[in-house]
Amino acid sequence: MNNLAQKNPTPEETPCPICGSEKFIWGRTVGESVSQWLYFRADGAGWGEGEKLRTRKCLDCRNVQLFTYD
Repeated sequence: MNNLAQKNPTPEETPCPICGSEKFIWGRTVGESVSQWLYFRADGAGWGEGEKLRTRKCLDCRNVQLFTYD
């Protein structure tokens, strides 16, 4: 099978890796203050570099996953 022809599913299209459910609630990660975001920053990246993280929680098994915003 040609990997280039396959579509990479988005987080919205991907079932829970724990239980297979497709029922989620989406949210964001916050610190002590609601205005604080959590970021992914690669090793060696400087201050101000990085990607905001968003989360989804499975409504069946309660697994929480992190994703970067597109």
